Order: sequence, then structure tokens, then C-alpha cells
Amino acid sequence: MGRRTSKAQVAHPQGHRQVAGHHPKPYCAAAGRRPGPCIAHEFLSRAFGAFIDGKFRHLKRLFNQLPDLRKAERCRYTPAEFAWTLLLMFLGRMGSRNQMDAQRNSGALPEAVAWFAGRAHDDIPADGQRRVSCSDNIVRFLKTLPPRCLEEIQLAIVKGLFESRLFDGSRVFGNYQRIIIDGSVREKCREGFEEGGKANGGGRYRYVLQASLLLCGHPIPLMQEHIDVDDPVSEKEDCEINAARRLLPRLKAAFPRMSFIVLGDSLYACRPVAAVCSRLGWRFCFTFKEGRTPAVWQEAMALMDAAPENALSYRDKPDADPDCRRSRLRWAQDIDFSEKEDGSLVVTAIEQRETHKGAETRYAWISDVPRINCGNVMLLVEATGRERHPIEDQFNTQKNNGIGMEHVFCADATASKNLYSLMQIAFILWTLFHHGLLRRICAWAGTWSQVAIAKSLLEGLRLFGGADPGFKVGQLRFVT
Repeated sequence: MGRRTSKAQVAHPQGHRQVAGHHPKPYCAAAGRRPGPCIAHEFLSRAFGAFIDGKFRHLKRLFNQLPDLRKAERCRYTPAEFAWTLLLMFLGRMGSRNQMDAQRNSGALPEAVAWFAGRAHDDIPADGQRRVSCSDNIVRFLKTLPPRCLEEIQLAIVKGLFESRLFDGSRVFGNYQRIIIDGSVREKCREGFEEGGKANGGGRYRYVLQASLLLCGHPIPLMQEHIDVDDPVSEKEDCEINAARRLLPRLKAAFPRMSFIVLGDSLYACRPVAAVCSRLGWRFCFTFKEGRTPAVWQEAMALMDAAPENALSYRDKPDADPDCRRSRLRWAQDIDFSEKEDGSLVVTAIEQRETHKGAETRYAWISDVPRINCGNVMLLVEATGRERHPIEDQFNTQKNNGIGMEHVFCADATASKNLYSLMQIAFILWTLFHHGLLRRICAWAGTWSQVAIAKSLLEGLRLFGGADPGFKVGQLRFVT
């Protein structure tokens, strides 16, 4: 047995014994991670105010032109104030109406709402204290508002971005803008909705089909089609395919001269959706899986095996680099994909086998882009086939980062659709502000989380309001 160390003689890491009554200098740990730069609340509120005043001043007019069935003599708040109250709820990542009601009259938020709504210098209450409407009053207004009204404002914002030539650098294959479509749950609740919901596992859900433009890798919500699975008029249950067949012609009517290439997952790799794209004069590129269209899959694989010259191998880094990704592409053309099997629509199937660190991953797509060869097959894969994921990032941000998608803001179906449209408008404004302006002028904007920046923006508006900052915002440029 070794010699025991008494309480008065504690063993030292270097082998020395610490004598009772002796108190050496305490050990100081090495400095850890340095704190990041402090986000200036005032700067963010002023910058956002300048951004809205310089780029989206017309929103005041558009919101105030919304149909209003209320009695004018009994109205204290304008439709623009209603809209901006909810927009700040989404922009500030409050997540729920309860959070908004708890903070709506704190600090300078009422002044900020009034400034964004164009009422900074008029109709001040007798006590000199501005107030923000409660959410119940706003929801009552949204119940009477046709959903297409806010959707038209969303379209007007995107059309303004096209006119400013912000999307010029996003074209592929000459003149095609990329549109991603995908469906998702937009609201879920344990109890039943008043209407427009679907029972599933004890809960009820509302669904939406979203179409988003791709801008420098960032999704811009363009238009949505709500999936009314409990529509009493229709005998069949609504689904994403039927919603896509309604949504795409609406996009064509809104942008009759635009050329789009539609991207989507394997659900849309079917003849009905492909036929709609063909009739509209658009292209498509969808994820291709064996179980979706088995006959087409077998034909494509057989043609690839019969034409080994339609292949291309490449790597993104030198072979000596352990992080090198090696890819082999092969494709088959002139596959009949028409609804009536008359050969009116032919497609190209592309397969990619990617090897990274000894593991192989297989991808496949189906597209009607013509004349695929070794010179443009990589562009088709990298710019269209592999660029469907941003809409998943959009859903993830709106669901899990405080915006509140999937949260039930109200039971009424009409008000719910209007709330979703306002959520998408807020997401457009945030994407342009954060990625198109803030990350370009502030180095710390690329290191801080978007939730932290959004919370700081809300705090800045609460402390300083939305007064004119006195400086101009230049052109929006995305950091890639």
C-alpha cells in the first residue's frame, strides 16, 4: 500500500505536496473563444428603415388599397398598420400572436409600425401615445380579405425585382429563370380547424404548394397554391399534382413573357406535370426515381447501357486531395414522355454516380432540355438538378427559426391563407435585407445567426422606432 496523502497535504500535479496553510495563486484557464462583435441595435433599425424607404416605399400604398369592409368612422387602424404589425411579427421571429400581443406596445414599436405604414405625422391620439392593434382585431380583418389580394402584392414585389434587373445573373441555358416547386405542411393542430384541414394521426393539417424563384442560391417565394384536402365541392381529395396543374398556369398568366425551367422532386416527374410545362412553353428538370415511372426508368437504363459514348467523368479537386469528389455522368435521350404516347414530348434521363471518401451516391434526373451533350450536361446537373434544395432550406427556416410556419395562428381558413402570404412577403424582405444588403456592408452579418440578427432588429425597432435614418441604400448585391 502506498503512503496516503492527508487532507492537509494535497497532491500537486507536478508531484509536490501542498502544505496546510499555504495558498498558492489559483490556476487561470486559458482564454477561450473571443466574443464576436456587438450588433448595434440602432444601426440595424436604421438600416432596415432605409432599406424599406428606399426599395419598398410603395408597400404603404399597396397595403392601404386592400379592400376594407369595415365602417370607416369606427376604424382606428389602417390596413397598412395591420399588415406591418404582422410583418414585424415574422421579421422579428416572435413565432406566435401571443408574443406579438405581449410586445406590440412596448417602447417605440408603435412608432415604428406607424412609420412603416405611412402614418408617422398624422392622427396622433389625444394622450400622445400611439398604440398597435391587437391580433384579434387584425384576424377579423383578414377573415374578410380575399387571399388573392395579398398574393398580388407578393407578385408586385417580385415583378419590381425583375424590373430592377436583380435576376439577370440567375438565368440558365440562355434565358430561363429557375422555379422550384414543392409541397409542405403549413399548419398543424391537435384539434380540428373550422375548415380546410386534413385529419392525420389524431391531428389536422393544412397543406400548401410553394413556388419559389432561385436568386444566387436563395429562394424568393413567388406564388403559392393552397391544397384544400377537405374541399366539399370536389369528389376527389386534392393533392400536390392537382395543385401543380393549377399553380403553373397561374404563373404563366402572371408572367406571360418569362421563360422558366421548373425544378422539383420525384413526385412531379410524371406525365401530367410534364405536359403542363410543355403546353406553357417551359422546360423542367425533376428528380428521377425508379419507382415513380418504372417503364421510363427501365428504358432509360437500357439506352444508357447501349450508348456508352454518352458519358462524362470529372472531379472537383486533384486526386491527391482526400476531399476530392469524383463523378461520372451518363445520359439517354429521346425518351417518349408524352401523355398520349404520340411522341410529342421527349425527355433526357441523366444519371450521376458520385464517389466521396470511398462512398458512392447515385442521383438521377429527367429533363426536356434539348441537345444534351458533353458540353452542357454538367450545367444541367449543377445549375438545375442539384439546385432543388433551397426550397427545403426555405421551409426549414420558416418552421424552425422563429417565423412560425406550422404554427396555427388562427382557425379560420381565409385568415390563415392571408397570414401565410404575409409570412412569404416578410421572408422576401428578410432575404433581400440580410443577403442582399447586410452581409455586403457588415462582415459580422455572415457569422451571426439569422435569428440573432432578427432579434436585434426587433430590439432596435423597439428602442429607436423606424425613423428615416438619413442615408441612402444602393443597389442590392448578393454575396455568393
